[in-house]
Amino acid sequence: MSVSIIILNYNGKHYLKECIDSVLSQSYRDFEIILVDNGSSDGSIEYVKQQFNDDRLKIFSTGENLGFTGGNNFGFCYANGDYIVLLNNDTVVEKNWLEELINSVKNFENAGLVQSLVLTEGIPDKYYQKNGTVNLLGHNIMEIFGIDMNGNGEIFLASGSSLIFYKNILKQKNEIFPEEYFLYSEDTYLSLYSIFSGRRNYHTSKSVVHHKGSGTTKKEKTSIITFYQERNRILNFLIFFNFYILIRLIPYFFLNFLLKLVLSLISNRYSFKGILKSYFWILSNPGTIKSRRREIKKIKIAKDRDVLLFLSCKLFNGNNIFEIIVNNISKTYCLITGLRTVEFIKK
Repeated sequence: MSVSIIILNYNGKHYLKECIDSVLSQSYRDFEIILVDNGSSDGSIEYVKQQFNDDRLKIFSTGENLGFTGGNNFGFCYANGDYIVLLNNDTVVEKNWLEELINSVKNFENAGLVQSLVLTEGIPDKYYQKNGTVNLLGHNIMEIFGIDMNGNGEIFLASGSSLIFYKNILKQKNEIFPEEYFLYSEDTYLSLYSIFSGRRNYHTSKSVVHHKGSGTTKKEKTSIITFYQERNRILNFLIFFNFYILIRLIPYFFLNFLLKLVLSLISNRYSFKGILKSYFWILSNPGTIKSRRREIKKIKIAKDRDVLLFLSCKLFNGNNIFEIIVNNISKTYCLITGLRTVEFIKK
C-alpha cells in the first residue's frame, strides 16, 4: 500500500537534511514525501532542491505561514497515498520506522491513528513507559496508558510528531484539521475525531523517531502562543462533546480562565492579552463552533461517555500536597456530577 509522508517546514532549513535523508533510507519503499514549505525565509526550498534528487520527494510552497494545520491540510490536497503519515521536520527516523507504522495500522484491531515512539530531547525516560492523555481542560496528563512487552498499547492522544492513519477515515473531508486551529491541540482534535468515528488509537515502540522538539514555535510571541493554546484546548470540547457534558465542564473552564488571567499578571508564563483574546474568540464565534459541531455529528459513532473514559480528571501531573488535594477535589466533583474519566475504570 502506498504512503504519503507530509513534512511541514517553516524556517527549518537546518533540520531538513537529516530528516529527509532518514526518510529516504527507509526499509519500506512505496512512499512519497510531500514537503510543504510554510512561507520560509531561510532558503529552505532552494537548499532541498540542491541537496536531493529523488522522484519520491515532492516540494510545495504555500507562499505564507498557514500554521501547522493549514500547512498539513495543504499537503493533504496533494497526497496520493492510501495512508497518510504526519512527520515533524525536526526529527530523524530509524530505518524501519515506516515499515513498523504500516504493519501496526494494518494489524491492530480497528486502528484509527497509530503513533511512533517519539524520543524527544530533554524528556525523562520514565515518561516513555506509559502514554498520557489530556484532562478536562485539554492539558497533557502523563503516565496513563500502559505499553505491553511488545511495545504496543491502546492510547487516546496520538502525537502529531509522527503518526499514521488510513486516508479513508477522513471520509470525504478535504482537510485533516480545522483551518482555524493554526497550531496547538490539533493532535487532540484528530485523536478525538478518530475515536468518535468508532476507531481506536494505538502506540507502537517498534517505530522509533528521534525528535528535537519545538523547532518552529519556540520563537513565536507569547501572546500568539497563549491564544492558540487556550482557544484550541477549549474548542476541542465545544466541537466534540454534547451539551450535557459541556454544562458540567463550565466550572473547569471558568476556573481555568480566572487562574490563568491572574498568572498572566504575576508571571510571564501566560499572556494577559492572549487569554482574553482566546475566550473572546469563543464567545464571538458561535456560528463557526456550531458548523464544526454539525460536521462532527455526521461521523459520530462512539458515545460521548465512552470517549470521556479516555480523558483524565486530574488537573496536575505532580504529587505535592497541593496538587494531590486539587486532583482529589476534581475527582470528587466528577464523581458527584457523573463525569466518568479514566480514573473511574475498574482495574
